[in-house]
Amino acid sequence: MKNIWFINQYITSPDIDGEGYRHYYIAKHLKKTEKYNTLLITSSFSHAPYRHNKIRGLYKFVNKDINTLILKGNTYKKSHGIGRILSWIIFSLNLFVIPFISKKKVPKPDIIVLSSLPLLPILNILIFKKLFYPNAKFVFEIRDLWPLSAMELGNYSEKNVFMKFLGYLEKLSYSKADTVISVIPRADMHIEKVLGHKNFTYKWITNGFELPGKEDSEIEDIYKDKINKRTFNIGYAGTIVIANPLDTIISTVSKLKNDNIHFYILGGGPEKERLLELSKEYDNIHFLERVPKKYVKLFLSKMDVLFMGKGTKDTKIYNFGTSQLKTFDYFYAKKPIIQALNSKENPVTYSKSGYVVSPEEEEPLKEKILYFKGLKNDQRQQYGQRGYEYLIDNCTYDKISNLFDKVFDDLMK
Repeated sequence: MKNIWFINQYITSPDIDGEGYRHYYIAKHLKKTEKYNTLLITSSFSHAPYRHNKIRGLYKFVNKDINTLILKGNTYKKSHGIGRILSWIIFSLNLFVIPFISKKKVPKPDIIVLSSLPLLPILNILIFKKLFYPNAKFVFEIRDLWPLSAMELGNYSEKNVFMKFLGYLEKLSYSKADTVISVIPRADMHIEKVLGHKNFTYKWITNGFELPGKEDSEIEDIYKDKINKRTFNIGYAGTIVIANPLDTIISTVSKLKNDNIHFYILGGGPEKERLLELSKEYDNIHFLERVPKKYVKLFLSKMDVLFMGKGTKDTKIYNFGTSQLKTFDYFYAKKPIIQALNSKENPVTYSKSGYVVSPEEEEPLKEKILYFKGLKNDQRQQYGQRGYEYLIDNCTYDKISNLFDKVFDDLMK
């Protein structure tokens, strides 16, 4: 059996008092092949998704469904503050204890998968390969294009010393990786620009969705008196942040009150208070509090159309595509989707489950809203069904783990 390490300080799973996400599910499905021993290496603190494991010493080994090594990390409140940057440094420093842990707990790796962000552990990987694991293959996984994201969304200058340092780490990661994987469809275009050549191995492996087991069919309808059944309802479920702008759809729907159209926003985030203030005079814009995932599914089921946005019309980073996790929740709900995005490289376009419109422009958004409202229910269902079928065929973690299996097989030949 081959030993696989997945390294990312935000990995979480039910085994460590969190929810299941990408690497946990991939490891879970790879385990079924009986070809791999997988180890998840993470920090004791994650701000998103939130998790705080209080541990004594520098590390804790958790031997449950999926073996997990938790490295002690600092806590912080602001995702854009100095505390988060400090957490990257601490995580990277604590990674150096790994070669000195019992080989029974942490067997020598055949493949090391480093998932960004953060980028700093690339330095650990190179030292590990030089001193301890010279035969280990290195896979670099991109989930966000840093430092480009920070420069575009955070308005940092490319001349900023910290951005230059992150850019150096990014280029180093691409150049030293045996294979680069990304959830972003055309990240290869960005890698080529950074490296200045095409001499690298790249594989797009989308974000994914874990099909639920037996679902609770008798879930309490907490939205019975909160969602109007007699109106045409558009829904958004997710974090309310600058990167997922809702201003344009709020403005657009507010003007469609006489068309019996309402917009429901489920979730929380730093932008919520501002949008509440913006919407206080609109009685067809509704905000609902964050709820456990089982109620998110209930919420989505009550909508006629689902909406999501990413970036502005001037945001260039999404030209390489997106793979938002909420896309797959929307697909599973079998609802048509309107996405405001400055790119055609995304699952909504690939699946033909809805339409992508230009961000910050009301007229094309209004046009698609009224288009879906004018359809019969079975016609709208056809869009939702296409999304669901695309999900089942391409985006379940069962299918995604098969792609990782193929990457690993190719590396070990």
